[in-house]
Amino acid sequence: MVLGLAVAVAVGSWLGSSLGGDGAELRLAGESSVVVQPGDTLWSIAASVGGDGDVRDVIDEIQSLNGLAGADLIPGQTLLLP
Repeated sequence: MVLGLAVAVAVGSWLGSSLGGDGAELRLAGESSVVVQPGDTLWSIAASVGGDGDVRDVIDEIQSLNGLAGADLIPGQTLLLP
């Protein structure tokens, strides 16, 4: 019974991650990076990772870390995060 439950949890975890959901959540590419999804903006990414700090400061840090001159992002792009 325990083995069956463990297999069910493993399969559920695998299916959940492979199906991906609606793309509304960030997909971390590493410990301090994120892969840009369709519809993501610098503001939404900064708000997700910035905690209670000023989102504008986090946007400036993301732009600086990634050499971004503006706010344009491309789906699939990997961004380093502060």
